Amino acid sequence: MFLLRMLMKRGGGSMDPLHVSMTGVRMGERFLQIGCHDKALLAGLASKVGLSGTSAVAAVDAADAGRARGIGAKVGALIEIYDIDQGRAWPIGDDQFDMIVVDDTTDGFANLAEATRQSCLRNALRAVRAGGRIEVIARQRSEAQGYDPLKELSAAGFKPVRLLADRDRFRFFEGLRTL
Repeated sequence: MFLLRMLMKRGGGSMDPLHVSMTGVRMGERFLQIGCHDKALLAGLASKVGLSGTSAVAAVDAADAGRARGIGAKVGALIEIYDIDQGRAWPIGDDQFDMIVVDDTTDGFANLAEATRQSCLRNALRAVRAGGRIEVIARQRSEAQGYDPLKELSAAGFKPVRLLADRDRFRFFEGLRTL
């Protein structure tokens, strides 16, 4: 029992929050998060990749950028922040990231115009390396009308796409960038 408790703890703290664990982000990886609403998510992911990885946020507005800067300062992580102009190409090179995480925990992404969401997802497809993946973390009962993450991931070019889990008031969707 003692060994089990030790395995479930990290550095004296508790197990990773569900949102962080579901992404599968590992030490040394390069990840980009679109939006910044769940502070624990970004803090956990930035801590996971450590100094050998890359943490970045595509901020859809000034509030996102401010939250990301604050989280980086609080946890002592270098978080690159890209102010993205909605509807245009991002200032991010091709194949830059192993993993993209869409923080839709407060419907911030879902409530963007459909054309803006599609632009973000197409830019994400370009920014993630071949064989890389994207994960959308969305509220279980989104109030956004007509928002279907599986359909939108597929339309942006991620294949295959699937619902990973529906748990603890959240849904986790995944898409892969094939070669």
